[in-house]
Amino acid sequence: MTWAGKRRLKYFLFLLLILLIILLIIFYPLIFKSPTCSDNKQNGEETGIDCGGSCSLICETDTKDPVIIWSRAFPINDSSYNLVALVENQNTDGAIKNISYQFKIYNSNNSLIGVETGETFLPANGRYAIFGPRFDTTELSIRSVTFEFTSDFVFYKKENYLDSLPISINDIVFDTDKDSSKLSAVMKNDSIYDLPSFDIIAIFYDEDGNAINASRTYKNKLVSDSETDLIFTWPIGFTETPNSYDILPMINPFDLDF
Repeated sequence: MTWAGKRRLKYFLFLLLILLIILLIIFYPLIFKSPTCSDNKQNGEETGIDCGGSCSLICETDTKDPVIIWSRAFPINDSSYNLVALVENQNTDGAIKNISYQFKIYNSNNSLIGVETGETFLPANGRYAIFGPRFDTTELSIRSVTFEFTSDFVFYKKENYLDSLPISINDIVFDTDKDSSKLSAVMKNDSIYDLPSFDIIAIFYDEDGNAINASRTYKNKLVSDSETDLIFTWPIGFTETPNSYDILPMINPFDLDF
């Protein structure tokens, strides 16, 4: 090969190399995609398909199913009831964004008289009250209520930061007579964070720790360094005086900015 031919070959190979580099830059990201938490593959740091590692979704094998402590129907009046279940989430940093549930209500003959359904979230690491739809019935008495989740448990990484915040409930006062009952309290937010809208559920227990009634109230929000009055009312008197109370804020962790 002549000197001129060698020179043209060098130029050709150089141009070919430049072209290959350009093509590699263009097509490499398309052919060799970086692992993501939504590519339906187990790759990167994932311990399952699109779960574990740096993904917010927790793999099912790394979670515990919520435990249903009890479920009850509490009278509002002669024909209406509040349906409540107490549930424990034992996952220290795993919360559920949305899950479906159902209550089944049985009469004194153990016959099914109603099914009420709904949806809720479930914060991490704690016991939480799920307050179902109001149940109206012409039955003289309700014997039992069952509660179950009806959709899959899908947990996401979300610690229960609220337990570490200076949020308190004090000045609890309960009054009841034959015609009505009322519980009042004061909730204070001494943290630097604003709390979004939330429900608060009050549960009453007898001296043996059995739940005897419950009620719910709603707050639009509770900003930093402020307090709000909590009022729970019933249009009936209690048949027995509560021995203790639980007042449980149900704040959606996925609505928090921290």
